[in-house]
Amino acid sequence: MGAWGHGIFANDTAADIRGEYRELLEDQVPDAEATRRVIESFAYLREDSPAELWIALAAAQCQVGRLDDAVKASALAVIDQRAGLEEWVEAGPADLALRVAALQELRDQLTGPQPARKTLRRP
Repeated sequence: MGAWGHGIFANDTAADIRGEYRELLEDQVPDAEATRRVIESFAYLREDSPAELWIALAAAQCQVGRLDDAVKASALAVIDQRAGLEEWVEAGPADLALRVAALQELRDQLTGPQPARKTLRRP
């Protein structure tokens, strides 16, 4: 994984998850099918790095007002378990604190009022 910051989408894989999800919505793929396809496309993460999959997908869905309950539950579980923070622990306390803050902000967004559903169109 290439990480360039502490934000949710500040690494290559998370950005790819968001990009693929948004492209499917731009192609008018129904929500459940878009979710299924992204999970299938990034299935290798379910074993290797489930936190990365669920956090990125939940954040992408939340941004467009389409948060799936199962994805939300999975993301909250990995956030609450502090899963996927190994890289940040190795980076040091300051970096870890910034990543934890980003995850807490996402947790608040996932559990708070959701934005209105957005329709995405190809640029």
